[in-house]
Amino acid sequence: MNRLTLMEQYLAEKHNTAILHEHYLNTVREYAPGTNLYMREVHFLVAADPEQPISISELAERLEVTLGAVSQMATKLEKKGLVLRSPDPNDRRRTMVSLTEAGIRLYQEHMEYDKKSVNALSEIFQEFSEEEIKRLIRAEELFRQALRTANNK
Repeated sequence: MNRLTLMEQYLAEKHNTAILHEHYLNTVREYAPGTNLYMREVHFLVAADPEQPISISELAERLEVTLGAVSQMATKLEKKGLVLRSPDPNDRRRTMVSLTEAGIRLYQEHMEYDKKSVNALSEIFQEFSEEEIKRLIRAEELFRQALRTANNK
């Protein structure tokens, strides 16, 4: 098989994975008893700092989304009782987000879930050497870089 055919096959697999991942992100799940959330909402909570407030702009940067997207998500999560928004006491133009007690509990539960997931993935990828896993990581970095470049044209 030549290199071009392999790249086409890689892109087809990447496309199929992206479709499945998008579906996963857009499916409501009960991450904690009585708490139905989308994966994007959980990622928002994980990106927030459970110890101290974080600005909307810092969250947007961490999540690599727009300020508007973060503001909308903060509104949804505030209605669900998981975050609080308040003006920055040092700069009232900035909005700060902090996790409520329920948000912190969900954050902690999700971090435990993530540990279990990483262990499960480690088992799935046990046939890969550390070097092969590093190459997979590098491939994802390069793919993300290519997408960012394409988005900026």
